[in-house]
Amino acid sequence: MKVLGVIVEYNPLHRGHVYHLNSSMKLVTPDFIVAVMSGNFVQRGEPAIVDKFARTEMALKAGIDVVIELPTVYAIQDANGFATGAIKTLEATNVVTDIVFGSESDDIKTLERLASIIVEESKEYRTSLKKYLKKGLSFPNARRYAISEQVLKEGIDVEQIKFSNNILGVEYLAALKRTRSQMRAHIIKRIGSSYNDEQISTIPSATAIRKSIKSGKKTSGIPQFTHHILEREFSCGRGPVFSEDLFAFTRLKVIMLGREGLEQLYGFNEGIAKRMIKAVKDSHDMKSFLLKIKTKRFTFTRIKRRVLYALFDLEREFVKESNEFGPQYLRILGFTQRGRKLLRMISDYASKPIVSNVSNFNKALEKRNVNVSLARQQLMLDIKSTDFHTLLFKNENEREIHRDFCKPLEIK
Repeated sequence: MKVLGVIVEYNPLHRGHVYHLNSSMKLVTPDFIVAVMSGNFVQRGEPAIVDKFARTEMALKAGIDVVIELPTVYAIQDANGFATGAIKTLEATNVVTDIVFGSESDDIKTLERLASIIVEESKEYRTSLKKYLKKGLSFPNARRYAISEQVLKEGIDVEQIKFSNNILGVEYLAALKRTRSQMRAHIIKRIGSSYNDEQISTIPSATAIRKSIKSGKKTSGIPQFTHHILEREFSCGRGPVFSEDLFAFTRLKVIMLGREGLEQLYGFNEGIAKRMIKAVKDSHDMKSFLLKIKTKRFTFTRIKRRVLYALFDLEREFVKESNEFGPQYLRILGFTQRGRKLLRMISDYASKPIVSNVSNFNKALEKRNVNVSLARQQLMLDIKSTDFHTLLFKNENEREIHRDFCKPLEIK
C-alpha cells in the first residue's frame, strides 16, 4: 500500500496547489494522502490569511484524506527548521511511503547532491560558510556560495538553491537523510508564477492572491471551493489577517522586552535586537518598521520571523530540543470519510500520540513514550498562536479564546 505525504501551507489553496496535488497522485498512485500543514502562522513569518480550520477544509475538498498540523515551533522557523519538523511529522506516522514536493527544477539528483553537502558538513564547507557570513551575506546566500565551492568541478548549477521551493526541497532531502527515512522522495516541477511574484496570472502565487485580497480586487486563480470558504470566513469577520495587523502588538512587545529581553530569545543575534529597538521608536506601521531594520543580511522574511519569536517568547533551548527530538504528538485537524481508514492505521502504527481533541491531550500522551515536558511546550505554543491569531479577527464577536478546545475536527 502507498501513502503519499505532502507538506503544505495553503495560504490560501490555489490552482498551483491543485496542479501539484493532482500531479503527485499521478506520479505515485497512492491509496491515501496525508498532509502536514502549517497552523495559524506560516514559514515566511506571517499570520495565515484565514485560520487553520478553514484551510484544512480547503485541503480536504482538494483531495487530502488526513490533515496533520505542523507544530508552530517548526512552522515559523527558516527552511531547515520547517523541513525538519515536517519530515519528522510524516515519519512519525509510520505509514507514509512517499513524499512529493514542488520545485523550480525537476532535477532531483542535483538537489540530492546539494542536500548531501549540507548533511555531511565537511570542514571545507563549514570554513567557506563562515567566510561568506563574515562578509555580511544572508545565510541562504552565504550557503549558496559555500556549496558552489564544493561542487565547482562537478558541473552542478548551484544557482538552483536561490529559488524558494528548491531551498525547501534541499532541506526536505537533507532531513530525510538525517532521519535515515525510508520514505521515497519525488519532485514536481512548479508551474505558474514564482513564490514571491505579486502579479495575478492564470496560476498566480499565494503572495499575489493575498495582495489582491488586501487591495479589495476580485481574486482569480483559486478553485471555487477556496473562493467560497474565503468569502464565508471574511463575511463572518474571521479574516483576512495580514502582517500589518501585528504592528501594535509588536511595538508593545519590543518595548516591554527591551534589548536584553529580546537577546534572550531564539534567533536574536548579530545585532538584530538593537536594530529592532531603534526602529520601533519612530515607526508608524509594520512596513516602516521592517524597512528600518532591513539590511543585506536581515531580509524581510528573516525579520518577520523574529517578530513572531518575540511575540511568542520563543526560547532557544525549546527550539533546539524540538529540532532534535521532533514533534511529540500528531495533531489531527481533519479527515475525509475515506480517510477514516488511514487515520485508524496512523493511530495503530504511529510512534507519537494522536491528538484529535486537545482536551484529552494528557490522556493521549500516556499511550506513547514521549518527552512529556517538550510535548506540553509544543502544544502550549500551538494554543497560544491560535489564540493570538483569533485576536486579529475583524469581528470582535469571533475573537473566542481557546478556539483549539472548542473547534471540532473538519470531517468531509
